[in-house]
Amino acid sequence: MVQILGVDFSGAKGDNNTWLTSARLEGISLRLEDVRRVARRELTDILASRSGPTVAALDFPFAPPWSFADFWAPGCQSMPELWVAAAALEYDDFLALRDEFVSMNGEPKRACDPPESYSCLHMVNPIMVPMTFRGMQMLHSLWFGETENAISVPPLREYSRTCSAAITELLEVMPGAVLRRLGLPYKGYKGGARAQQRRQAIVTDLPERAPPIEFGFGEFEDLALRSHDALDSIVAAVAAALWAVSPERFPKPPAEGEGGYDHVVLLEGWLYAPNRQS
Repeated sequence: MVQILGVDFSGAKGDNNTWLTSARLEGISLRLEDVRRVARRELTDILASRSGPTVAALDFPFAPPWSFADFWAPGCQSMPELWVAAAALEYDDFLALRDEFVSMNGEPKRACDPPESYSCLHMVNPIMVPMTFRGMQMLHSLWFGETENAISVPPLREYSRTCSAAITELLEVMPGAVLRRLGLPYKGYKGGARAQQRRQAIVTDLPERAPPIEFGFGEFEDLALRSHDALDSIVAAVAAALWAVSPERFPKPPAEGEGGYDHVVLLEGWLYAPNRQS
């Protein structure tokens, strides 16, 4: 049995719109157990207290583009070093650094960002900066803090502490990228004239696009149709389950020693989304 968590993360000051889907994966059967709002502190505690194999898919950028990282914290070579730098800052100071950088350089993307994404430095609908900053602070507390399981963050090779039999894997996901890869509506399902129709298509067709995972929305179908944030957390949970069962479906950056390897992925991270099965 693998514990599965899907998170639609909010960096908003009010801290009232992060959604968490909790599920269990037994073999290839995924059972949704709970879909609800959580505060960021509660989410951190939940992730730190996992006991037993766990995969959590988190919908926020784990790190900014390397050019901004070099401007903000020169000399950093990996995501954990940036998380340390984020933990030492207040949000307003980080925002001021972002504003200064963007005024000179615009809003670059990371190497892993797909066409439908916005830069981690974007501040207008969607507001990406606070979720990037507060997400990095949460990762700092998990990577360097006390946790029941060892923490793994692909594509980093090391663990937060001595590897044990129990691992919690934290994957960066973007529900829109997951939906696009699976051939489902990935735009216009959060608002607009056809949003309800597109959410219905996702709820109807996602179980058919997730083999070998077997799952259904069950009692959470109405909630997914009403709330695109709840739906995003469920999509993230499905991605986490697919990673647990079929990691080969996920394009990955070349590893060190392979052709095309670029160490920048250790600094910027990687966005994980499964390919659709043919």
